Amino acid sequence: MATCRQVSRPDLKSTLRQLSNLISKPLELKPPQRTLEPLQSRWLSSGTKPSFSRTWSGLRSQQQHQHHRHPASNLRASVGSEIIDLACYNIVRQNYSQAAVADQDPVARKIYPSRYTPPGPAPPEQKHQTLTFYTITPIPEDQLEGLRDEIFLQLVPFNITGRIYLAKDGINLHLCTPVEHLKDLQTSLQQLVQDRFGKGPDGAIWNFSCEQPGERVFRKLKVAVKKQLVADGRLGAWDVQDSKAPQYLEPEEFHARLDQVGDKALLVDMRNHFENEVGTFKTAVKMDCTTFRQNMDLLDELLEGRDKSEEVMMVCTGGIRCSISGRYLKQKGFKDVKMLKGGITSYGRYIKSNPEVKSHFVGKNFTFDGRRGERITNDVISTCHQCHTPHDDITNCANTRCHLLFIQCPSCSQKWSNTCGPECHHAVETGSGPAISKPYDYHAQVRPGPLLVPEIPKAA
Repeated sequence: MATCRQVSRPDLKSTLRQLSNLISKPLELKPPQRTLEPLQSRWLSSGTKPSFSRTWSGLRSQQQHQHHRHPASNLRASVGSEIIDLACYNIVRQNYSQAAVADQDPVARKIYPSRYTPPGPAPPEQKHQTLTFYTITPIPEDQLEGLRDEIFLQLVPFNITGRIYLAKDGINLHLCTPVEHLKDLQTSLQQLVQDRFGKGPDGAIWNFSCEQPGERVFRKLKVAVKKQLVADGRLGAWDVQDSKAPQYLEPEEFHARLDQVGDKALLVDMRNHFENEVGTFKTAVKMDCTTFRQNMDLLDELLEGRDKSEEVMMVCTGGIRCSISGRYLKQKGFKDVKMLKGGITSYGRYIKSNPEVKSHFVGKNFTFDGRRGERITNDVISTCHQCHTPHDDITNCANTRCHLLFIQCPSCSQKWSNTCGPECHHAVETGSGPAISKPYDYHAQVRPGPLLVPEIPKAA
């Protein structure tokens, strides 16, 4: 336990100072009145780990009655045991667990993410902007955890939700922010990331949804440290920082290039099968995969034996997967690698801003948030997985133990109570049956298979 105290106390003071700066109210650190030892005995010796929802319960109950106030005002009004307990618990939980594991096996040390769930739904009148941002730039590994905590503490007061991934190669995020806090978010990331670590040869790529600001599309904020920005299955086999960036084409340049080359160019869609099922570029090679690692394996197969002077064009949702795979191809010797800057999202904004332009992309752009997609064109290129009528709305099975990602039309949604078929329908309706205890399997979750079901089974 001495290790825990030695590791945690400086981090705790630093965290409380950051909280104090955020809420513009000084906090006095008085170790005799509030030290880590009572907190450790309360949370760690008991063997229990309270969830953030419990740790923030006092703050949330106050915010639910004050949702019309500025988030920082809510925090300012709630300074006290809840804020301090959160900071203490967060630091103690991470450092205690990491120190304990490191004592046994330094290689196996686990780095925990920081999470926060805003209190209750957003006010109906509040609009949210969905966006992505990434930059490929070296970040010292010994600074990643501190950067994670700083970003987390900066964004919590603004009720920003989504995912932020940090790695030694840079930062990649997909967030939903109240429109009034967009500038706060950009300023925070400028100061914490770009001003400190630069933005690399690829630049700092901001990308905003091609849809108008609307509802919050993430439930919580998660800031995590990863081994790689995007898991390509080649950890240690090549170094992103030692490779050259592909050529970035703005949406209008990419569109003009496709006009020129037609179907003669090798255009590779670097997304998963469930993404390109509902929308894709007409002449693109679509990958039948469920992970980026599989995608990279298929890319190797696709380009094996090809002339390395051949033009290769690449697309993905927001650009990060093409930035990584494009660098990979450049390192393998391919000379002419082009990618769509900002991905399909930026191309969608270009098409919607220029209605006279005929889009090379058809259908929907799948998104990894609550929307499950944003429409680029009115084309419907997929069918309901249950009745096979034309449809392209992707949903998850209402049985949370299944959570299958599949396409379901309104008729089948009503018929099957938003489930994927008889077993899950029975589980949701009765709370019993084998589907209640389905084991988690990501690959099965995104591979619907045959879901054609004629009628709801009648009870015996």
